[in-house]
Amino acid sequence: MDCCSSNLKEIETENDGICPSCKNKAKNVKLITLKSLLKPTSLETLNVKIDHYFCSTEDCEVVYFDANNEKYLVSDIKVAVHQKDTSTTTSICYCFDWTKEKIGEYIKQELSPNPLEHIRLNIKENRCGCEVNNPQGSCCLGNVTKHIKSIKK
Repeated sequence: MDCCSSNLKEIETENDGICPSCKNKAKNVKLITLKSLLKPTSLETLNVKIDHYFCSTEDCEVVYFDANNEKYLVSDIKVAVHQKDTSTTTSICYCFDWTKEKIGEYIKQELSPNPLEHIRLNIKENRCGCEVNNPQGSCCLGNVTKHIKSIKK
């Protein structure tokens, strides 16, 4: 139980995780992620009793939405969302600051540490905090791997 828990039970809703803006399937995300990454004015509107989702669609301004289709846009988030931001300085690994640019530099120049090995080592040592640092609320390894593959093409 977290320090601010009010023991509220979640209310069942009928939303099946389809983004109200782009109509693509979204991923369920834990409240701790939204609590960590929403700007204060947006956090004040958060309905903690229902499910929330992360929309990863690149050209959609919606980052999070809830089962009642309340939307939280790119402008409501404290950090740049790599799936929606093309800047090379945007993090892909939010815990250990692996940006698109830094990953590219390390891969192309075969520098050490290898981004994937570095992240895996820190995961093994239980140092990551993806649920509070990464807007998608889960591990970045898939995103980092995908980015490295795109560099190598």
